[in-house]
Amino acid sequence: MAKKETKKTTKGAATKSEIKHAEWLYVEKGISPQAIADELERNIKTIYEWRDKYEWDDTKDLFTTGPAELKKTLLQAAMRNVNGITRKNEKGEEIKEVDADSLSKVMKAYDYISKKASPAVVRDVLVELDKFVCEREPKLAAQMTQYHKMFLTFKIQQENGN
Repeated sequence: MAKKETKKTTKGAATKSEIKHAEWLYVEKGISPQAIADELERNIKTIYEWRDKYEWDDTKDLFTTGPAELKKTLLQAAMRNVNGITRKNEKGEEIKEVDADSLSKVMKAYDYISKKASPAVVRDVLVELDKFVCEREPKLAAQMTQYHKMFLTFKIQQENGN
């Protein structure tokens, strides 16, 4: 089996937008470092360096906890409260219960943020739109795609405050 050649790149310094886009691909889309390196035309070692430096794996873990998990935590706390049960750690020490009011505020903020059109949402919608138009009008789809890429870049820069 032949060994896959790694692409040598001579790209300049990365921009904040490029690193954020790479992080988004890794964290939210679950794309492998090799695929990100290929897409961004960067060396795989660079992607691993960014992953470690900016702690993408920690951020990725946060994305596994969504509203359903937070709701479950809140309901479990409510049931313990109703039944008079206290939480305890592995040493048997009492753990402070989840504050329902604080958690409710956090959930409201989470819902608000998740409804904004993030670059991830924009990308998914534009890819779907491009496929839809391509089936009907391939030439028009090719023209639209360049504007979709520009708009996505704009959204990424907007999110990063550039």
